[in-house]
Amino acid sequence: TYVALYKFLPQEKNDLELQPGERVQVFDDSNEDWWKGKSRDKVGLFPANFVQRVRPGERVWKVTDGFHGNRDKGQMSVKESQICIGKNEETDGFLRLSSGKRRGLVPVQCVQEL
Repeated sequence: TYVALYKFLPQEKNDLELQPGERVQVFDDSNEDWWKGKSRDKVGLFPANFVQRVRPGERVWKVTDGFHGNRDKGQMSVKESQICIGKNEETDGFLRLSSGKRRGLVPVQCVQEL
C-alpha cells in the first residue's frame, strides 16, 4: 500500500486525483515518473514521487503542529498538514518518521495518526 504525500490535481483525463493522506493501490510502477493506481474507486496516472510506500507495521501520520528540527540531533523539520510515515515507536517523546526522501525524529505531540 502507498499513501499520497501531496495533493495532485488531474492535468489529463487519465490522471488520478490525489489528496494528502489518501491510500493508493499501485498497479503499474514500470515508469520512473508516472505510476498507475487506484484511490477512492478511481484508476489513473499520478506522479510517482507524490506517494510513499507504507510497509507492514508502519503507520501514516499527519503533522498537526509544525516543528523546526535540529539536524545535529537527527530531527526532521515538518510543516503543518505534512504527511509522514513511520512506526508507532516513541523514544524520549519522539517518533522516527519519513516523508518522501527526508527522515528523522519528530515530537509525538506534533503528529496525529491517520
